[in-house]
Amino acid sequence: MFRAGLSGTNWTGKTETIKRFVKEHSELTIKTVSLSSLVDRCPFPMRKDQTVEASRWMVDQVRSICEQDSAEIQLFDRSPVDILAFTLYAEDRKGRSNTTVLENALELVQYFDIIFYLPVSNEWPVNWSPSKNGIQFARQMDTYIKKAIDQFSLDVVSLPWDLAERQLLLSENMSVLTTACKDGR
Repeated sequence: MFRAGLSGTNWTGKTETIKRFVKEHSELTIKTVSLSSLVDRCPFPMRKDQTVEASRWMVDQVRSICEQDSAEIQLFDRSPVDILAFTLYAEDRKGRSNTTVLENALELVQYFDIIFYLPVSNEWPVNWSPSKNGIQFARQMDTYIKKAIDQFSLDVVSLPWDLAERQLLLSENMSVLTTACKDGR
């Protein structure tokens, strides 16, 4: 089992990066896991209205996926880093902390062999014109993602904005790790 997660705010190209990677590496059996579908099903407020309860729910959902799924390779479109970032955001909004949720989200990191961070850019995808508020929130969440990485000393691989460079670095990292995984590291 090999598990990787892509972490980044909205419109940083996580989904496109995964689609291209899967297409370029059709020889691998890769299961993609979209946390966006979980966000849509969450019974608690998420995104701009994020609550700690929503983060707790997400931790439980991701843990369940990681413990039950036995796919050879899993590639997540979000990672525990994102859950940590949204939890920090929710805590700041409410002015109180919840170390249990943060600790549980941190425990999820152990399920991942590698986590990639996709930073924001001044460029946004050609086919997308996010609103000014959407861009502002995306940048704000990128700040929380960086805060989570720093605060919890998380080991992530930062990917460049350029899609060709991104795919190359992603492929290099994934091939080394999946080979090690298949060899029974």
